[in-house]
Amino acid sequence: MSRPLYLFSGCLIPTRLPYLEASSRFVLDNMSVDYADLPGATCCVEPIGLRTMARETWLASSARLLAIAEEDGRDVLTLCNGCYMSLQEARHVLEDDRVRWRINDVLGGVGREYRGEARVHHLPGYLLEHEYEVRKLIARPVDLRLAPHPGCHMLRPSEVLRLDRSFRPEVLDRIASWTGASVATGPEWPACCGGGLAGIDEGLSASLLRDAVKGPQASKVDAILTPCPFCFVQFDIRQKDGVPVLYLAELMALAMGATPESIGLRYHRTKIALPSP
Repeated sequence: MSRPLYLFSGCLIPTRLPYLEASSRFVLDNMSVDYADLPGATCCVEPIGLRTMARETWLASSARLLAIAEEDGRDVLTLCNGCYMSLQEARHVLEDDRVRWRINDVLGGVGREYRGEARVHHLPGYLLEHEYEVRKLIARPVDLRLAPHPGCHMLRPSEVLRLDRSFRPEVLDRIASWTGASVATGPEWPACCGGGLAGIDEGLSASLLRDAVKGPQASKVDAILTPCPFCFVQFDIRQKDGVPVLYLAELMALAMGATPESIGLRYHRTKIALPSP
């Protein structure tokens, strides 16, 4: 039986994309998941820039978040690829006793101790673990043609994240198929959307984004499907080719009977044409 969860929404979703959180909560509520918001949540220490500048801060911050969940007998559920990667990689590094002792010396200053008991789930993996229950909740099949885009931090490093394979990933394809959507064949090695370079090298970021959109555009899909809010921002706000994007929880919420209005699809910059019910 699954342990109760603390929902960790991260930074980007609550501050810029609250409608993605609305669809996620709709899905979790429909699944009757025992969850609550992670108390005292802080940034996971974003895995591209901040972590490389402050490794010990990353480990201490992640260990503190996980220690809070451990103390309350809960696991952690993330809605963001980057948060999932940060927390899961921290768990991996903290398997080293010497590192864990050093980080626990820091956590002792705030009355915490990391023991390595809490699991970290990412929404796609959690849905996959509960496939039977999720499939029973599909109330309104979604007749869309989708191009899955898992995002880098859901796949790599695969030996640590253990969610999907980096070559020919299949998790998003499989979940999308439960909803009645058809899936366009994606690249064997999924492309980066360029989100990590936005604000650092705008030209390179835009070039990577254009390359990531070429396949979906050629396949004439209705939307790109992603579980990553950073990829979502790239496709919805920065993309210039007009291909809509759906966050994974939005697709699942629609299939479970949510109305587009109730989950905030109107806030997408690039509007998606949904089939008539």
